[in-house]
Amino acid sequence: MLFKIPRLYDSHVHFIATGEFASGLRLESITSLQDLQNLDRTKPGYYRQHWLVGFGWDERQWPAHEQPHKDLLDKVFPDIPVYFARMDGHSSWLNTTALKEMGLESATGILTEKDHLRAWDHLPSFSKSQQRANILQACRTFNAAGFTHVRDLSCTESLWNMLCEVADAGDLTLAIEENFTSHDMNDFERMLTLAVETKKQERPLLRSKGIKVFYDGSLGSETALLSRPYNGERSGNQGRILWDLADIEMIMKRTWAAGLEFSVHTIGDEAAHHIVQTARKISAQGAVGRLNLEHAQILRPETIQMMKPLHVRCHMQPCHWLSDRVWLMEKLRELYPYVFPWEALRLAQIPISFGCDSPVEPSSFWRNYLALEESPQARIRKFNGDITVVHAHPDKTFAPDCHSVIEDGVVKEVVFNGKRII
Repeated sequence: MLFKIPRLYDSHVHFIATGEFASGLRLESITSLQDLQNLDRTKPGYYRQHWLVGFGWDERQWPAHEQPHKDLLDKVFPDIPVYFARMDGHSSWLNTTALKEMGLESATGILTEKDHLRAWDHLPSFSKSQQRANILQACRTFNAAGFTHVRDLSCTESLWNMLCEVADAGDLTLAIEENFTSHDMNDFERMLTLAVETKKQERPLLRSKGIKVFYDGSLGSETALLSRPYNGERSGNQGRILWDLADIEMIMKRTWAAGLEFSVHTIGDEAAHHIVQTARKISAQGAVGRLNLEHAQILRPETIQMMKPLHVRCHMQPCHWLSDRVWLMEKLRELYPYVFPWEALRLAQIPISFGCDSPVEPSSFWRNYLALEESPQARIRKFNGDITVVHAHPDKTFAPDCHSVIEDGVVKEVVFNGKRII
């Protein structure tokens, strides 16, 4: 199968983390104390100042009697702070030294959701040379996968400033859209101001789009907000929310009033329903703006119908189906018919863009294509749209002279700004 895609777009990435983790300490193979002891920790790229940072552990690969815990890290790393992010990006594993340096308390050393994200934000900064190297590594990673356009959901002030430097030097090989994450009301004003100011500093290959928040968690950790309990009646857990809806209403209004887009991490069906209801409410009051639903992994039909009057786009990652399919039906039970509703959204004429959630998943057009092809075997409604349309950047004026050729999963050609780079 041969595809030629204009402006090949990964619509949901964590840009700098992609560069950091590509050259950083990987933890996918770590399943025991012995593995921890055998880690190569000598490379400078593994460190943020004196902190050892890694990514990719998965407690499901560990034996039941030996699960990730701060005591295990303390045995191997008694004197340096250690921060290891879980493979889904929603949890982190810290040792006692790290907890003390951050002024945190945790019986296990495992931080989840907002606590995890706050800890990530408070890690020491990379040096400017490290940050520049990570930006260039991220560009190479996305280009190697065929992408010429990405939408980042994790921008910071320091990243924006360095991206401007790299762009001005002519070294960017991606057209990048940036969004600034607000974790709670304490940092919203600062992030809103930052998004407004960076809008004035845009470059031809660098745009500032708006504010992003996490409203719920993940399916893997069973913190995405569902309308029914996980695993049927055996469990009363329906997930959790990370923001008060009254605060969401206020910051959505403020973001739209500033002329910015508002993006919300909503994986569970009930989380998405809450956000769409809130957008409908403030739209009825005269507020107008772009709403981006990130992941939109489970949507009930009534939620999709409620989207129709809104300026909404759903950013979906078909590759997550490849990773989640082994447990998805058991975990969701009666909600399973509403999972990965790309065809229902297409029929309702709700705009969709596809992405990969790198580095949580590899950035790969082909994996998304395979997910669309294979998922109907698992009772996922077949997507009858054109994948080259939903994987192309919707703005034809943003770095327009770009295309990628992919044949049977192999990137054959990438043209960026009229110049062949692969």
